Amino acid sequence: MSATTLITRRLSRGRCGPDGLCRRHAKPGRCARRAGTIALITMLYLILLGTLTLAMFVSATTNVQTSENFSRVARAQASAETGLRWMDFRFRQMTTRPKTDKGTVSKDTGKVLWPALRDAIAADLATVRGPTGKPLDVRVETNRVRALGACIDAASGATFDITVRPLSPMDGSDERFIRVTVEGRSYGTRRVASMDFEMKKQVSFAVVGKVPLQVGRNTIIDGPIAMTTPTKYPPIYVLSDFTHFHPGLKTKIQAFNAHLEGVGVWDGKVIKNHDGFDNRISVNNAAEYALAKAKGYGDYNGDAWIDEYDLFLAEFDSNRDGQLAKTEFTNTLTGKLYDENLFNAIDSIGGPRFNEDKDGDGILDTGEDTNGNGVLDIDPPRAGYKDGLIDNRDGYAKIRGQITLATTSAAWESNLAPQGQDIHDMIAGPIASPDPTQLAIKFGAPSNSMFDLQAANFEQATLNFKAKTGAAAGTMTKTTTLIANKVLAAADANGGTLNERTPYGSTSWQATYARPVFRNLTLRNVQIPKGLNALFDNCKFEGVTYVDMTRDIIKPGTSTVTFNKDDGMNWSKRMRSGTFSNTVTLTATNSYGFTDGNNLRFNDCTFEGPIAGGYATAYTHFTNTWEFTGATMFNNKVDQTATIVAPQTNMEMGSFTNPALAPSTLVGVVVAGNLDIRGSTTVDGSIIIPSDGAGNTTLSYFGDNDGATDPGAMPQGGYGKLVVRFNPYRAMPDGILTSIDLVPAIGTYREGM
Repeated sequence: MSATTLITRRLSRGRCGPDGLCRRHAKPGRCARRAGTIALITMLYLILLGTLTLAMFVSATTNVQTSENFSRVARAQASAETGLRWMDFRFRQMTTRPKTDKGTVSKDTGKVLWPALRDAIAADLATVRGPTGKPLDVRVETNRVRALGACIDAASGATFDITVRPLSPMDGSDERFIRVTVEGRSYGTRRVASMDFEMKKQVSFAVVGKVPLQVGRNTIIDGPIAMTTPTKYPPIYVLSDFTHFHPGLKTKIQAFNAHLEGVGVWDGKVIKNHDGFDNRISVNNAAEYALAKAKGYGDYNGDAWIDEYDLFLAEFDSNRDGQLAKTEFTNTLTGKLYDENLFNAIDSIGGPRFNEDKDGDGILDTGEDTNGNGVLDIDPPRAGYKDGLIDNRDGYAKIRGQITLATTSAAWESNLAPQGQDIHDMIAGPIASPDPTQLAIKFGAPSNSMFDLQAANFEQATLNFKAKTGAAAGTMTKTTTLIANKVLAAADANGGTLNERTPYGSTSWQATYARPVFRNLTLRNVQIPKGLNALFDNCKFEGVTYVDMTRDIIKPGTSTVTFNKDDGMNWSKRMRSGTFSNTVTLTATNSYGFTDGNNLRFNDCTFEGPIAGGYATAYTHFTNTWEFTGATMFNNKVDQTATIVAPQTNMEMGSFTNPALAPSTLVGVVVAGNLDIRGSTTVDGSIIIPSDGAGNTTLSYFGDNDGATDPGAMPQGGYGKLVVRFNPYRAMPDGILTSIDLVPAIGTYREGM
């Protein structure tokens, strides 16, 4: 047996130590015990690693679940907030909102309106289809309406339920408000958000009408405007404020407008230099900004937009301080401002919108708390208001609001194409909506989504004003200087008679009238009967003035009441004897139109209260026309809800030869069958044109006749100025039957039940 074999056997018997030496007396099992210890340690490590692995698995699974839970919470919350925004959208688009003739929605009015509002909301929600194509589950109860299972994005799996209910003093509110509560859900996770909405009666536009709008020079519209007839063109025509007094600036603005309509190369592609009709380029639009800079245009005033105002300011800001003083805007050849009216118009943008302190004593007196909050509310003037400087604080834009049109852009372009024009040729100056998400022009808007412009909706308002005149206003008084609480008659005239053309001073007059003349009188709460057709010269009108007219216009040759403007013109031309001509002097003897209508002129008069005219079924053109000429002024001290309410009366305001005369402020609503304003006027409220009889509504001077669209050379005294400012704080007068709005009360947003 070899030595190697012997050693191997002994090792196999466990009689050798770990050093390899054989020992006769080594105890059996020692090596085995040491090997077991190693196995135990190995097993402990395996258990530890397994535990860590399991812990990591559990942790990862929990994190995934937690993340999913958070995601579901976020989706549920987003769904609830989406539901609120969606309901706000539906409220604004809902055409079946209940109507009221109350000018202000009170607590009692809100309580009366709730059933009709509830049913209108339910009917609107019933038209919505859920993710499966089925209608929403809409449930109507006495004091709430619910819609279950609404879903904006089916892919997310999130849905929401809507509950709308009226509020009461028990809710810490009152019946003018409703509460929309939305419960958003995402795979079993729920979140609730709610917001209150106020029922309000308001006109949401600075100007809204059925006929095309012409916005002239030195005219600033501070608020949204709308034209509701889709087939009349151009629906709006806007002139620049900066192209009539400095040839060099005019050339620069024309070049800038050409750039806006042109194309350029950006990132290797040919693109439009500017997309849209707002006539301004955002510095945040990289492509458009780069193309504008390449042509030398920049944001001179630093408001993040490039527009013609930058060109205007850069032209005259000689000390480059970003402000324009009157000395910098003075023509060195004449020593006068290039256009004083324009300077003053820009400097007076954005004046105070409310002041309950009517007597200026700083105390809340009886009748001054118009909003009922128990506090004397005064809107302080903004920084830079009428400070003799033009700068960014004035916030100039030609129109500061969205333009809403019933026509489509394609239809308008098609109408312009034969003339070799496009929409850009119709709109000049920057259009700046306060909402950056809004387009400058909204095309194709449904007419009923803007404002209900049926002339009959205003009839009760005119009758309410009538009830404050004549014998209803008190004891009749008549002296050589005062006539009060009386229905006027031709025998009251103290200035003889005269014959004159109408419109006065226009080169395209429509008729000639024989007028009784009232001169140098104070007329308080008077009614002007139909057929008077007077001239009021240097008269002061106090209280309420009401002008009567024929209500039902009969289509000539029939016994049918007509609503057609063409029938209205023929009705006006009816003669008792002879043939109608604009050169024939109309009198009660030869003309039916003379006795059945009221063509009036107010020259150098002052109105210290509202003037209202009766409703007629049709627009009758010259037969029912009021002209305010000379230095006629409005200073309404009686009723802040309205200055003029005459839904089918044509109005000419201001001079055809000196439009800068007669600075006036028209407060509240100005409702007219049509309105042409020239002069230096501020409208603090809304202009509403509910008739479709006229060719257009002209805001500012557009030449020496009604048909002119180009003001031409500056007339005597300048173009005047016109600032029309939408004022949401102005209540409407009672009697105008229109739908309520549901306005979100932002401060009422809350989460949770």
